[in-house]
Amino acid sequence: MSAPLVGGWARKNSRVSDDADAERTAFGVQIVDKIAPATGDVVIAKDKPSAFFATPLVSYLTFRAVDTVIIVGGTTSGCVRATVVDAFSYNYTVVVVEEGCFDRAAVSQAVNLFEINAKYADVARLDDVLAYLDSLAAKAAT
Repeated sequence: MSAPLVGGWARKNSRVSDDADAERTAFGVQIVDKIAPATGDVVIAKDKPSAFFATPLVSYLTFRAVDTVIIVGGTTSGCVRATVVDAFSYNYTVVVVEEGCFDRAAVSQAVNLFEINAKYADVARLDDVLAYLDSLAAKAAT
């Protein structure tokens, strides 16, 4: 049985598998109903830790004239951090929602949020991010 052509990612990512394990692999990337995309939402599949790597994300954000990205997800030390660093490297203003991220251990979560906030992004509380988004919606409505 040969490994899929995904490079080093296959050695560490349990979601990467051969065809015999397709059902488990599909479950690992399933979007749960509670946060399912609404009609018109854009979903960009990613195969590496950063949502920017080898995806059309930058092109989409440029087309929409986006200057700020708000990031949630898991794990904070892996995919969130990689996406934050790439967003910062593309000169976006980056916000990470503290309650919207998780990691395997509390210490890893705390250290990574501390480092992200110190170097690349603003780590913000959910209530503050929602208030900011509401203020944008109110401004757009006037």
